[in-house]
Amino acid sequence: MKMKPIFRSLAIILLSVVLLVGCSAQKKDHGGEKSASPKTSLQTKSQKSDKHSSSEQEKTTETAPESSQSSSSSSEESHEAENLAPIDTGAILKADYSTAAGTWKNGQGQILSFNAQGLTTSGMTVSLLDIDQDGILLLNVETGNKTNVTLYMVPANHALPQQYFSNGRTDTTDKSKDRIISSESLSSNKLADDAYYHVSQH
Repeated sequence: MKMKPIFRSLAIILLSVVLLVGCSAQKKDHGGEKSASPKTSLQTKSQKSDKHSSSEQEKTTETAPESSQSSSSSSEESHEAENLAPIDTGAILKADYSTAAGTWKNGQGQILSFNAQGLTTSGMTVSLLDIDQDGILLLNVETGNKTNVTLYMVPANHALPQQYFSNGRTDTTDKSKDRIISSESLSSNKLADDAYYHVSQH
């Protein structure tokens, strides 16, 4: 009879141990689930960041050809400007202005225009064309005011001779380029700015 309380105590202790073990196991499982969820969210964030970086790379790839196209177009324009054909004074003397065709512009923004047949600037008509011993073309031009102006078409690497100037002035224009000097500018202190330079063949 005295042994029954001992069995009851043992049974109670065993049940308590079983319950404690079960609870601790459930806590571990629950904690494992909690720790797994942050990993999942981190993985999701990393996937989003990977997608974002890949989209930025695609945008960069798309914009790169555009920048290269713009740089190539600007280089083509400068290349065209650098490769203007030099004037052919012999052909121009025969009324073939092909090498002088296009736009001539001075530092003040004034423009002279030519096509393959001659001067096309409004209000100006070439009445006489000649060439001097130094290879300078002389275009006698009638304007709308019924006044005559001489345009000296000077090839590159040539200077307008001293004989055309007065008061000891000289050719101060850029001699490395083809240019047109008006007789009205020969007494100017800004001759280099008044001279017309070939800027376009259009």
